[in-house]
Amino acid sequence: MSHKSLIAAILAVITVFACTAMLAEDNAMGIAEKQTINFSAPTIVGGTLLPGGDYTVTHQMNGQTHVMIFKQINGKAEAKANCNLVPLTRKAERSEQRYTVNAKNERVLQEMTFAGDKATHVLAQ
Repeated sequence: MSHKSLIAAILAVITVFACTAMLAEDNAMGIAEKQTINFSAPTIVGGTLLPGGDYTVTHQMNGQTHVMIFKQINGKAEAKANCNLVPLTRKAERSEQRYTVNAKNERVLQEMTFAGDKATHVLAQ
């Protein structure tokens, strides 16, 4: 095998692994396994009041129930919320969140869409 052929073979293997890694980031539901979100103010998620700040968002399935787990980055706050996935016609171009305000004037997360996902997360209330 020539030097150029060896380099081409190595590049082909690297490309396959890179493509596989990118595809593995999205699951069958069309959403990334892990995201981050910033709450600019205290926010209720799944009945738990979270302080403002940065959070990682991961997913788990409990039977047929999709659960989102919010963990504060560099903190101890955590919340879990059941969620319904609403398919989008194409990948989301930008991340968005929608909130309501409850009777105590607290901000309540209702739904989120992450850039690149193929579904919107609608939180069960």
